[in-house]
Amino acid sequence: MAEINFFSRLANLWAGFVSLWITDVEKRHPEIAYQNAIDSMIEKYTRLKSATAAIIRRRQDLELRMKSEEGELASVAADLEGAMATGQDDLAVVLIQKKNALDASIAILKGDLTQAQTDAEEAKDSLLQVKNEIEKLKAEKDRMLAQMQSAQARVKIQNQLEG
Repeated sequence: MAEINFFSRLANLWAGFVSLWITDVEKRHPEIAYQNAIDSMIEKYTRLKSATAAIIRRRQDLELRMKSEEGELASVAADLEGAMATGQDDLAVVLIQKKNALDASIAILKGDLTQAQTDAEEAKDSLLQVKNEIEKLKAEKDRMLAQMQSAQARVKIQNQLEG
């Protein structure tokens, strides 16, 4: 047990040293920190894009199922009219049961489709929001690096004038 604790503490110590070293490097080279943040946002955007595509596919699948079941319902309704017109009561009972099942299935599909449409719109909005955040971060990086270079140039000129 003590050995596990020792190695755990040693790993934490090493991670702390690495973290401090990375922090020092990022202070000297802020473009690294910006690029890491941009890369992280791009990775998030890629994952969100895949999730959005899956949500949109689900919505499309539900739309296809809805159209299919509505077409089948129209066919069953026409068959039911024919069965009732020709006095085929046994067939009419079966068709009524099938019609009721299709009505219930369509009602459930309508709810699922409404939710899928909402989810798809929210996912698209999130995707656009992350894309805008990436663009803002890139612009901020460029602006801040330009300000830093300008400040460094001013300090260098001031040092030359004083020296």
